[in-house]
Amino acid sequence: FRTPQGRAIRRAFVAPPGRLLMAADYSQIELRIMAHLSGDPALTEAFQAGEDVHANTARRIFDVQGELDPALRARAKIVNFGVMYGMSAFRLANELRIPCGQAAGFINAYFETYAGVSRFIAETKERAAELGYVETLMGRRRYIRGIQSSNKLERSGAERNFQRIGQEFQ
Repeated sequence: FRTPQGRAIRRAFVAPPGRLLMAADYSQIELRIMAHLSGDPALTEAFQAGEDVHANTARRIFDVQGELDPALRARAKIVNFGVMYGMSAFRLANELRIPCGQAAGFINAYFETYAGVSRFIAETKERAAELGYVETLMGRRRYIRGIQSSNKLERSGAERNFQRIGQEFQ
């Protein structure tokens, strides 16, 4: 909504006299939840230090010192959310318009940087494959169709599906 069109849309919302309209955005909430659930020290530390996590990721996985090109931050944002939600190297390559091997390298660098996230995702997949479901912190179950399939393609799709459902499941 930072475009002229977005600004025009926001102007359509007007508070009556004596009232205000407030917009609230929990910045990078999915990544904050991931930091908590995974216990990853690098991700947690970035939030606790008040850093821009996308810029932090860009510096780490693209090995950038000093001034950060905004385009690299934008790429890191795609990597942050893409990896968290199970994006494949093929899809990441398409999103970033880069070769698949380079995208796979970014994913590997991400998991090396945030090893706790990698471990959390792997453990969650293992538990889901064993039980056939994932469970929220409050105990609500979500059964994942195909997670126990012997068909690798179906099982992989199920794994990506439960990652997209939301990281509140573990």
